[in-house]
Amino acid sequence: MMSLGTWTARSTKYQRFLNLSNVFLMISSIILLFLSAVLIMFYHLMKMDFWSWHFYACPLSMMALGVYTFMVSVYGFLISHNESRGLISMIAIFLSIAFLGQMFSVFSAMMLRTEIDLKVVPYTELYTNMGQYGLDETVTANWDSLQREMRCCGGDSYEAGFQEWRGKTPTLQKHSAVPDSCCHEEKPDCGHGKLTISQYNVGTNLGVWKDGCIKILSKKLKEEVVPLMFVYCGVGVLLALIELITVVLACAYVAQIGRRKKRNEMFTRAATADDQEFLPSLTSKETNF
Repeated sequence: MMSLGTWTARSTKYQRFLNLSNVFLMISSIILLFLSAVLIMFYHLMKMDFWSWHFYACPLSMMALGVYTFMVSVYGFLISHNESRGLISMIAIFLSIAFLGQMFSVFSAMMLRTEIDLKVVPYTELYTNMGQYGLDETVTANWDSLQREMRCCGGDSYEAGFQEWRGKTPTLQKHSAVPDSCCHEEKPDCGHGKLTISQYNVGTNLGVWKDGCIKILSKKLKEEVVPLMFVYCGVGVLLALIELITVVLACAYVAQIGRRKKRNEMFTRAATADDQEFLPSLTSKETNF
């Protein structure tokens, strides 16, 4: 039979592992949040949802998973010294959900890597998206932000990307214009007439960026994001395994607490019970003499 000291030692081991797991999960959640912010702000993935839904799903799942994992780790720290089967069982449930979310995140990262590395830009979707400029606020904000930050203009061409705005929207066509966000010095209507000037004055300094945004960004994604996604897939699988191991050990800890409480109750009943109940032969009036 297991002694009380052995029960306590095993409980301490479970608590130490859960605490280490909470520390690891908190660090991982911060890394996930940082990585998702880089993919969204620096690589503009969520502005490329016309290419594939994985451009939207991958950074968003990382961000959601980072926030969720951080909250679970905080919860784990708060109950780390509380031997409640219900509270510890909640850790197992929360981490089971995190495990499923982590596997989805790894899957979306793998698909994103495939989309960038092996597939070409879908020009039909690209030009359809450009045609929504000025009509859809989200599309307009995405293109303006992309062109300002990356110093580019238009679609998928070097030196002539700005010309791909020709005829894309009625407003731009009317003024033979490119978006004002294409200008070196942005001001209202600074993009008007640029397409007419470029048509008749080849080589003239138009005061607008000429390289296409998608051309620049796709090259950047292949060189930098594809290797990053490859590393993330490996680390993500490791994180998922740690979450799964933590779920198993949390369940084992719950079972161990249950067995110990049951054993304590048995000892308590034995210590407080009547001697007559457990030693009837000593209190009997019958003798062998």
